[in-house]
Amino acid sequence: MPRSRRWAVPLVFVLLLAGFAAGIWGSYREVYPGQGLFRVTGVFEGRGSDTLILVSHDAAPGVMDEMSGMAFYAETKEMLDGAGLRRGDRVRLTVRQLPDRYLVVEIRKIQ
Repeated sequence: MPRSRRWAVPLVFVLLLAGFAAGIWGSYREVYPGQGLFRVTGVFEGRGSDTLILVSHDAAPGVMDEMSGMAFYAETKEMLDGAGLRRGDRVRLTVRQLPDRYLVVEIRKIQ
């Protein structure tokens, strides 16, 4: 067997392994975007005050189970105003867990 063909199988294996690892890393980063942060997706239900929102959210693996009607506090009123949310909008929140609340540091409408 020629030498170049002998290395084809291990090379393909290494490439597939690298692709698999990159996929896992991307999935991990989708849920945990940075130190002390995690992402939650759900449906915007309404605002309780300038910075308080109510979201029915999907499960966040390793962080919290699915829940209907959970309160989150936004970092600023301007961030919420700028998101232009309406009841029923699907959202993705980037959240930091504080001792007494969940603080939203980023909010985006998603489809």
